[in-house]
Amino acid sequence: MDQTRFEQMVARLERESAQSPGLYQIKVALLALLGFGILALILSFAGAGLLIIAGASLAVLLSGGKALILLFKLGKLLLILAIPLWLLVKSSLSALFTRLPAPQGLALHRAQAPALFDAMDDMRRRMKGPRFHHVLITDEVNAAVLQRPLFGLFGWPRNYLILGLPLLESLSPEEALAVVAHEYGHLAGSHSRFAAYIYRLRNTWGTIQGLASQWQGWFGKPLQRIVAWYAPYFNAYTFVLARTNEYQADAASAELVGANAAASALKRVNVAAAQYDAFMERTFKGMADTESPPSDLSARWASQAIQPVPPEQVGQWLRQALNRQPQVDDTHPALSQRLQALPGAGAITEPPTDLQGPSAALIWLGAHVEALRKSLQTAWHQRVAEPWSQQHQAVQAQRQRLVELEALATPNQDERIETLKLRGQLHPDQDHLPGLIAFNADNADHVLGLYLEGSQRLKLGDEEGLCLMDRVMTLDPDAIKPACELAHGFCKEHLDDARAQVYAERWRERDTWQRTKDQQLSTLDVNHELRPATEGDMDAALRAHGIDILRREGAGVKCAYLVRRVLPVDPSQPTYVVALELTWWARRRNKQASTVNRIAAHEWPGHVFICTLDGQYKPLKHKLKKLTHVAIFPNR
Repeated sequence: MDQTRFEQMVARLERESAQSPGLYQIKVALLALLGFGILALILSFAGAGLLIIAGASLAVLLSGGKALILLFKLGKLLLILAIPLWLLVKSSLSALFTRLPAPQGLALHRAQAPALFDAMDDMRRRMKGPRFHHVLITDEVNAAVLQRPLFGLFGWPRNYLILGLPLLESLSPEEALAVVAHEYGHLAGSHSRFAAYIYRLRNTWGTIQGLASQWQGWFGKPLQRIVAWYAPYFNAYTFVLARTNEYQADAASAELVGANAAASALKRVNVAAAQYDAFMERTFKGMADTESPPSDLSARWASQAIQPVPPEQVGQWLRQALNRQPQVDDTHPALSQRLQALPGAGAITEPPTDLQGPSAALIWLGAHVEALRKSLQTAWHQRVAEPWSQQHQAVQAQRQRLVELEALATPNQDERIETLKLRGQLHPDQDHLPGLIAFNADNADHVLGLYLEGSQRLKLGDEEGLCLMDRVMTLDPDAIKPACELAHGFCKEHLDDARAQVYAERWRERDTWQRTKDQQLSTLDVNHELRPATEGDMDAALRAHGIDILRREGAGVKCAYLVRRVLPVDPSQPTYVVALELTWWARRRNKQASTVNRIAAHEWPGHVFICTLDGQYKPLKHKLKKLTHVAIFPNR
């Protein structure tokens, strides 16, 4: 199912769910039962195949000495059939019973944060739900709840509450309780057990869908088609349910703390996230001038989070959050939709007021908050120290290069554009538009020059930058995605959603094309068109290189062929196949994999796919025999 069809289905199912929520949940439950039927089919099919093979082998063994000859002749065939069937059973059971990885964070106990646990106890009594088995503190501006069953999809789940310390530093205790109540609503609300179970099923089917792409043979292909048909439908139906559950969790939060507090928490979380992003952006700008990251990041944020922010800045962050629409893979509704669904929440555009009194972090965590800050700070410092140092050295090298370029009396075209690019990277707050305009006046249709000028104009709020981005995408299709991202952001902020959606759709089309191309490049389809590699210098160089490698590493190779394959999605992409026909003795000793690995270990120019003419690639042999001038070993 392609992206456009998925979006259309989700929109239709959202309307259906709104009209009849109970009936919709019944449909989801029936769809889940159908999924269990498909899993049972996979397991029974593979299990029955294994039993048949085992029974046949046992019968042959018990039939007498003469049957051993037949067993020897059929043994390889039985092995070829049994191994894929066993892998099918093993992968299906693994998807069902493999546990989700445990979430990471600093474990918090009652003795360390009695106020937090008392608040959770009160919340549990009032909302009549299960308890949290683990509370974890992380360094993110986020909160989440996670259930981890004992046996993968089945068994007694352990409930995890994950709280970001930077978020708690930004919220009042009442707002923080609203956030925790929302997460707890996923467990304690009327939808809790069913929705949590469906959530785990979504993850399981994602795993199974990935495994199904590896199933091969006469038994794997039909099952693969069934999974490929079912999984997108299950994803779409449960996606809508997941969005509906967010509204229900918001309602549970409002019931506990009041609609005003719940709405204030929703706004504050989005404003705090934007404020934290700006804080981290300023922090990482320090990489240009300091060799190591700051050792007091957590303390800096704790101090800044409680400081009053100019109302115009808070209003801008809130407007951006209210205007943000969820992506097709985001199960959370838009902030504006969530606020509108809270009756009595007040004006949705009213910014949250400045914090009055201590933050939730200080009230809930008490004296232990300082130890948590230091632990998270130490972990963050260790995590970013190496890339920070590498980036610092890279910036120093860029600065030195810019000094060298600016000292040139008569720079050429490449040196001029490199200078302009480095100035933009090292001094982003300066206006580089005059220099870019002058460069593009002297160098018509220079893709990088047009892109840099277009991005600078959009940054300054100049709509003319859109025309330049359109020109860039026409000249260089590889620039479509970055150009569309800039144009989409500009249209969302300065123009209208309709124009923004044009660029979003163009981005999706290019992304789909790119992913299709990557998939075709990464796999060798025997149905792809093959041509002799005799078209130019690249083909000649690759041919000479291949001959040289095979002369040294061709043990066990009877014949080798070099051909150019044609990608259906992009015939202009140069991609090659080196097909190896092994000797009888090498095939008998199962040297296919080792031979391919030995030859592939050498560096090959261009994109080359190396395979042997066995198994799934055996049909290539007939196609290669029809082509001329494709054999490169032995070199006659």
